[in-house]
Amino acid sequence: MLHRRGTARASAIAAASSRSVLSKGLIVALLAIAVVFGWSMLEPRTAESATPVQTVTYQVQAGDTLWQYAQEVTPAGGDVNQKVDEIVRLNNLQSTGLKPGESIVVPID
Repeated sequence: MLHRRGTARASAIAAASSRSVLSKGLIVALLAIAVVFGWSMLEPRTAESATPVQTVTYQVQAGDTLWQYAQEVTPAGGDVNQKVDEIVRLNNLQSTGLKPGESIVVPID
């Protein structure tokens, strides 16, 4: 009877040990996936379009607004808001406010 109990106990310990190894392997795999996913989130993104944007440089005059420029260069039926966003991005502007005398790059379609 002692022999069978010892064997059963050894089997239970072996099973628990293999579950522990499986759990550790699963944890390592999940961590590896998390690292790869996290790295891809930090990786620099490429440009939205491979097509170069044609631009003109414009010197801001008193009273000019970014909205005015966007309206002038947006094709009929186009989204002026998207053009404003594009101008902000092209010029690395922190806001849409402009100062007379500064030069901005304006995309042309």
